[in-house]
Amino acid sequence: MERNNLIQQKLIEESIKQEIEQTLSLRAQRYLKVKPHEIIPYTQFAPVSAECNLLFRDGHYYGCITLTQSVAEAIVRFLCRKNSWKPEKDFENNINKLLKRNFISEKLKNKFLEIWKNRDDYHHLNQNIEVQRIKLEKISYKKVLLLKEIESEIFKFSIKNGKLIPENKKYWELHKNGTIPVFLKLE
Repeated sequence: MERNNLIQQKLIEESIKQEIEQTLSLRAQRYLKVKPHEIIPYTQFAPVSAECNLLFRDGHYYGCITLTQSVAEAIVRFLCRKNSWKPEKDFENNINKLLKRNFISEKLKNKFLEIWKNRDDYHHLNQNIEVQRIKLEKISYKKVLLLKEIESEIFKFSIKNGKLIPENKKYWELHKNGTIPVFLKLE
């Protein structure tokens, strides 16, 4: 039995290697199209946000779409909490409150809503979701790019003398010793 598993493992490894070699150029091209915002606060959604880019890179468009929508929802809840109120269950109500209370711009609100578009359809795999790969790629590309734009605005920073300087400090955990826990999305 162990020998059969070893043979199967080698066959699977060879199959994976061939797939990677055949799709390597396309994967690199897709990744370069959506290079992520490189540094964000270390939050529960930070590693998941990085996976959105990897899903797009590797052509897993359904996963990219739904995970990007989930990360957008997590960022909205994060913004609500960081601005001192308990988020509601309704995403759009939270977005409207963030806008009304001047924590996000109209432009940012629209980006969140564009990511959210058809959320239930993709999360529940309703019959009206897109099935053509070319169209799915365009949809996932748009959503993951919007996520990058949102993160770039909310988690804007500069670097001075090798030190990270967050523009909106309340969204970053600043330790007393001057350090900031971050998640690096670097390739």
